[in-house]
Amino acid sequence: MDRILFGDNQFFAVNHISDEKSRAQAIKFKDDATILRTLDDAVDAGINTFMCTTHDRIANICKQIRSHPGKYANFKIHPCMPYAHKYANAVTELGIVGTVKEYVPGTVFGS
Repeated sequence: MDRILFGDNQFFAVNHISDEKSRAQAIKFKDDATILRTLDDAVDAGINTFMCTTHDRIANICKQIRSHPGKYANFKIHPCMPYAHKYANAVTELGIVGTVKEYVPGTVFGS
């Protein structure tokens, strides 16, 4: 395991100390290109491990990283444990079967 991991909290306005900083981060990272530039800065600084959540925008970030295999040859992505509230909210909105269809691809319930 690398000694330094780069996390995704700032990309999705998660700041446990300051609501004001959270709002600023939400504005700063409103588009994926800014996130990718920040990850590139981390790679340039020698940080090659990205720890990320199951946030909806992560799929596109990972797609972009996969589309540049040479650029990210030594880059590792470590997913965090699922965010329980995300799935609890999904069950409320979609029901149990709807949640499984949405978040567990390849099941008997969906694609």
